[in-house]
Amino acid sequence: MKVKCQKLINWALPYLAIALMIYIIMYPQIISHGMILGTDSIFHFNRFYDAAKQIQLGNWSYFQSNYSFQQSGRVINAVYGPFFAYLNGILLGLVGTWFRYQIISSFLVYFIGGVGMYQLAIKARAGRRIALLVSLIFLCIGWLPRWELAQNMNAWGAALAPYMVMVGLTMITDQHQPVHWLSLTALMVTIIQIHLLSSIFFTLTLIPFFIVGLIRTSQRGPMIWETAKAVITTIILTGNVWGALLMLNLHNHIAQPAPFDMNINALKPSQFSSARDYLIYFCWLLFILQLLYVLFNFRRSLVNSMVTIMGAMILLISSTWFPWTTIQQVLPTLQTTLQFPSRLTVIAYPLLLTGLAISCQQLVDRTPRSELRSRLITGLLLFTLFQVAIPTTTIVFRRTAIYESDEVLNTSTALAWVTNNSKSLRRSVHTDYPGQLLLKVEKRAPDYLPIPKKYLHRFYVRSYAYQDQVIRPARHFKHTVLSHGRLQLSWKAKRAGKVRLPVITYHESQLVVNGHHLQNYQRSRVGAPYVQQRRGNNTAVLSFHQATWFTVLLTVALIGLVIFLAYGFYRSLLWLPQKYQQIIH
Repeated sequence: MKVKCQKLINWALPYLAIALMIYIIMYPQIISHGMILGTDSIFHFNRFYDAAKQIQLGNWSYFQSNYSFQQSGRVINAVYGPFFAYLNGILLGLVGTWFRYQIISSFLVYFIGGVGMYQLAIKARAGRRIALLVSLIFLCIGWLPRWELAQNMNAWGAALAPYMVMVGLTMITDQHQPVHWLSLTALMVTIIQIHLLSSIFFTLTLIPFFIVGLIRTSQRGPMIWETAKAVITTIILTGNVWGALLMLNLHNHIAQPAPFDMNINALKPSQFSSARDYLIYFCWLLFILQLLYVLFNFRRSLVNSMVTIMGAMILLISSTWFPWTTIQQVLPTLQTTLQFPSRLTVIAYPLLLTGLAISCQQLVDRTPRSELRSRLITGLLLFTLFQVAIPTTTIVFRRTAIYESDEVLNTSTALAWVTNNSKSLRRSVHTDYPGQLLLKVEKRAPDYLPIPKKYLHRFYVRSYAYQDQVIRPARHFKHTVLSHGRLQLSWKAKRAGKVRLPVITYHESQLVVNGHHLQNYQRSRVGAPYVQQRRGNNTAVLSFHQATWFTVLLTVALIGLVIFLAYGFYRSLLWLPQKYQQIIH
């Protein structure tokens, strides 16, 4: 029994080390109880709060935002990680405050990513020590820390990317069964329900692995069939995502995200940063040496050659050395879709770190003097870890310190209004009433608004229009959420005439003003309706009526996910005893 416990502890040690590293990174925030409110915090907090209130009150509105975004009724969650928003709403409801939510969700992002990188390196046949060190390095670079620092959704793509690479490695190493439809489906459904752009990255990355696997395997028919099963199942289980996008774009001109200068937002070398758009010089040198090693030992390992060359190519494309200035002139749509070329490091880093782990293990396994070489390589990886961990922890410390300053917020980008009372703002992230924060900080984000065609490409016009037409006047109306996901506005007018309501209407929206169902009415450049008010008390009721075919897609996706999760749970019950036996033996 003692031997079994010892083996179990030894197996758990790498995961405890990953948890300890996460604690070190997050320590400045944990010890000070400081909240980091970054570039995307308020936007996503609005999304998750709306989902939390729907769950709490049982008043569901899949499309219409009735509890957040100034209670404007705009569509966000339905087309942006819908089920993931509800999961975050559940987490927020359980923990109660934004601070607790940020600590727990940040830990989850780090831990999922760290464990994934460790398992990926192990799958690539690296030893436990090397696998652990590259996983700790992975925790400190790229987009993974950005969830704690700014609540950027790319962090979730970064956390799941190692699992995607594992699926790719199976395609080229398992010649008997290159594709396991269950794991491929689980991966793609998860990332599509979280972040659509990352799912595109994942798909494009898996294509080369699939082609090589198809060439190498003698089981081409079964491989294609398993892939087809995964594709069909994924389409069914994500019908709520692509169905909502299709329905909304059929009859509305939907605003695209903000355009960005791609060259400015490409990856750059840095002396003291490896987060988001930067990578320290030493890591550049390490990745170049890794590429040279593979080029001189090309035939030694297919896995190493493939992940390294793919990773190096993607890293180059993500950097300022790629002609992004010219490309964005030729393909301007990339400025609103890809936006930041540095996002591609979500894929590049796990690929290159996998290759680095393989190369290090190959050098360690060489004889003679393998022990000396092992110490040198361990020292090199530890040095790299310190090079990336110190800057990342320092950034967390600096951003946490801003919380105690008069500014409180880490950014003022696109903020329409922030309370002058910094003390009340700090209290709002620790109170059990998380909606208070969203009343003290409001952001003008015109994503997914129904825009008249002539304003589609004028981002800043519609951004400030949303601020002037929805955010500022919203406080002059009383908002009440009615049953069946309806939203009621009440106001008192001194005179009759035309008034613009601070809500957003789509082709699918139904608007009833003072008991009259409106069919044709004028709308502003951001979709706010102009209606006739009467003197005295007025009411308007807004509802969103989704297409019947979408309701079918949503129902099928929900039922399918329940069945898929139940099947996955059943398979896990069968797998866990076998895994336990492997550990203790």
